[in-house]
Amino acid sequence: MTTIHQCGTRTVTLASATRVGGRDANADAAAVVGTPLGVGAAVIDGIGSSPAVVAAAQLAACTAAVVAAHRGAQAGIMAAADTYPDYPGAPNAVGAVVSVEPGGRIEIAHVGDCAVWTWSKTGGLTRWTVDQTAGQHVTHMLGNPGLTELDRAALAEHGDQVVGALADYVLNGLVFATISTISWTPLRGPAGVADLVLLTSDGVHKALPAARIAELAETHVENVQALADALVDVAVTEPRADPDETADNATAAVIRLA
Repeated sequence: MTTIHQCGTRTVTLASATRVGGRDANADAAAVVGTPLGVGAAVIDGIGSSPAVVAAAQLAACTAAVVAAHRGAQAGIMAAADTYPDYPGAPNAVGAVVSVEPGGRIEIAHVGDCAVWTWSKTGGLTRWTVDQTAGQHVTHMLGNPGLTELDRAALAEHGDQVVGALADYVLNGLVFATISTISWTPLRGPAGVADLVLLTSDGVHKALPAARIAELAETHVENVQALADALVDVAVTEPRADPDETADNATAAVIRLA
């Protein structure tokens, strides 16, 4: 359902959507909250499909969005982390949180492999988050200037396979998140000028290339609920390279800044 809020001089429109895909249960959750103090949005991707994981994701998403709306994205994601006590067998999740203040300041915080993007009619689509996964760490190491020629040769031969195998191996989750291990990005100046802010679980952005996400954003820029629905519907129906691969849970939250 679309909701409209006045955030300072900006009219902000919020929407979210989620689909179970081919999984046994939907362990993704999204929440979007608008108050006179600001806007908060969160996408949480639970690790696993048990009832406890599903319930924990829903609680974390609501908590993160409410806190982010008046205290910022960084506080929002740490509040979500506080809903995940660390004990043997405890539920865990990854997530992304966005806040928009009445003055227009946009902040992003994330843990794991949920993603945050901005889109504008002039600047197109920009992704602001880097996955906290073993695969992304290997990708980063491929550009390490300190590698020896032998290292480079080995990575050139096996790097793609290693990255693919470790792409879903999350290095950080909300159970283990601290203020020093979360990723926090405040958008300032031209970077903060956006028509849309998108939050996606990996079931969306691993199924859809950035060009496809940009195309959907441009098509549905005037209707954020249609955009949120399109992102998740296309993600779960897009043909897979591996025909035996089932579609992941897919979730998106959208903020339109007028």
